[in-house]
Amino acid sequence: RFDFKIIDKEFYQEVASVNYPNNYDFTRITEFKHIHPVDTRKTTIAIEYPEDYSVGKTPYYPLFTEDARKKYEIYYEMSKGFDNLVLVGRLAEYRYYDMDDVVKRALEVFEEEVK
Repeated sequence: RFDFKIIDKEFYQEVASVNYPNNYDFTRITEFKHIHPVDTRKTTIAIEYPEDYSVGKTPYYPLFTEDARKKYEIYYEMSKGFDNLVLVGRLAEYRYYDMDDVVKRALEVFEEEVK
């Protein structure tokens, strides 16, 4: 879950994303102004809270179970029927990526597609 807040300061933190792995009820704060700079005296942040997975809810990470793997393979085969569909990322490729790795992967796929 995310809580979005508008802060009446030019910047809230020094970088786009700060992780809070211990002793907090939230896991990350993202300040979008670092990602997409705008000329404004205020800034917007998103505070990310962890949630347990429940049936019917889209997970943020792949579930590495046999049942989930079978479902992934069905969807992957279906995706081959679309000429203009490019799937990249954790759920699209059924693997865990750190953010730097998924950005690298997205750039690699882009290069493959424009050739």
